[in-house]
Amino acid sequence: MIASSSPADAVSEAERQIAWVLAHPGMSDWLKDALKSAAGRDPVHLLNDLEILGLLLRTKSQSIIDEQLRQSSSPPS
Repeated sequence: MIASSSPADAVSEAERQIAWVLAHPGMSDWLKDALKSAAGRDPVHLLNDLEILGLLLRTKSQSIIDEQLRQSSSPPS
């Protein structure tokens, strides 16, 4: 969470950070598309979607990583 003196300051800081990510050439197109898509959305709906997205993608990604680690640590047959 962004520490600021007021909610308006926090929004301004978040918008500044989002603009930085959007302008950064090293950031993924996927992330930039997500940020653009989120602009103007209802914040409650957005937070709900973020929770679901985070849960689903973390679970999937961690499972893939765990499987890759398992395969790389298994002795060759």
